[in-house]
Amino acid sequence: MTTTDEIHRHRWQVESSHPVSEGLLSYQRCSCGQWRVTSTPLHPVAHPELARFAR
Repeated sequence: MTTTDEIHRHRWQVESSHPVSEGLLSYQRCSCGQWRVTSTPLHPVAHPELARFAR
């Protein structure tokens, strides 16, 4: 069975972002109504694998 997430390519738009002690916290939404929160470390170029996504 195919789920909606498997057939829909999200186009995330940043609604707001805030600096925090660990880096930058961003709230993003897709036109389908789904939201996500991303956390980017202070130095993402040095540590790109540390970027996290939460749903």
